[in-house]
Amino acid sequence: MSDFNEQVKELFSETLSAHRMPHAILITGGTPNLRDETVRFLSTAAVCSESNRPCGNCKHCIKALSGGHSDIYTPKLTGKTNTVSIDAIRELIRDASIIPNEADTKVFIIKDIDKSMSELVQNSFLKILEEPPLSTLFVLTAESTNRLLPTILSRVQVFSLKQEYSVNEEINEIAKEIIDGIISPGEIKLLYATARLNTRPIFKEVLAVVSEYLRLGLNRSVGVKNDNEQACAIAKKLTKSRIIELIDLTQKAIIRADRNVNMALLCTWLCGEYRRISWQR
Repeated sequence: MSDFNEQVKELFSETLSAHRMPHAILITGGTPNLRDETVRFLSTAAVCSESNRPCGNCKHCIKALSGGHSDIYTPKLTGKTNTVSIDAIRELIRDASIIPNEADTKVFIIKDIDKSMSELVQNSFLKILEEPPLSTLFVLTAESTNRLLPTILSRVQVFSLKQEYSVNEEINEIAKEIIDGIISPGEIKLLYATARLNTRPIFKEVLAVVSEYLRLGLNRSVGVKNDNEQACAIAKKLTKSRIIELIDLTQKAIIRADRNVNMALLCTWLCGEYRRISWQR
């Protein structure tokens, strides 16, 4: 195998050696090639029969690396846009209920779910994530988590590959102020921060960054390691269910901004809803 992100490889190796393989893993960030290489490593490790997985030499590793292992599946994509259909998910659910053919684990790989899965299909896929069959591993990839349902994110273990983000310094500053305002015991910080969302473009750009911080916080709350300061603060102050609500609200606000609504009223509404969710008992 070619070399790839050593930090992620180390995390996977720790998980495998401790026999703590989750039922669903989402690989995000990085380049498409890096995500593919990570999926290849993980799916091979899942079917490997040796203690030091993946060994690369056992019959399961050899079959996996050649693309011919009977327990590693990839649903067929349909249409010009290469999407996953409801029928493909139904077939996947049926296949997942059947025990592995030769390995101890059956692996299902679905790439680019942020592009290949509509919201309807994600809801259908959610059913099997809620009650996954034994000896089954779902390996998913996405460039970003922005288009994924929070309920999907709450039921997978997310591994984020290293990726360089190019965010305007002012936009990032406002986003951090909003996060600080959300978790603050008072409301002055949030009122001040949301008041800075004075144009439609700034509103949308800032909330996109806020959404990413909230998703990082959600990841951390379900055990995904990251050192992001905002994510750590979010996970410490808010429950998983509240973070999911905040992500949903942020996405709704971005959609409303595209409907030519009064920006002052939109900011007032957003501030109130952020406080309602973060203060609720």
